[in-house]
Amino acid sequence: MKQNQEQPKYHTTLKNTKGFGWKAKTIVKDILGYDWNITTLKMSSGKISCTAQAGTLKDNDGYESFSFILFQDPLIRLYDEKRRATEKAVEEVHDKGLAKFTELLNTGKITSRDENE
Repeated sequence: MKQNQEQPKYHTTLKNTKGFGWKAKTIVKDILGYDWNITTLKMSSGKISCTAQAGTLKDNDGYESFSFILFQDPLIRLYDEKRRATEKAVEEVHDKGLAKFTELLNTGKITSRDENE
């Protein structure tokens, strides 16, 4: 697999989860053999954190499910910042996380599924 990928096209959903605040989520399909679930939300530490979890996205009768193997599939902490978790703040942190994901991808610092097996 080639290391230097084209910049992936991101489609982000942003929603207010009842009781847990704002959450941003982006699914990126088939990058280096993995599907990636990039999520941004407020953590118990008070930081807004953006992480990328590698795994597999499955489509079953119109419903999508994302699965991964704990301690085997990569998890990358992309960006975090301590601030109030408003809609705008979560969106800004998520955008910074997506930029970091693209940077890591283009510099070959993301593990491919072939390297991990």
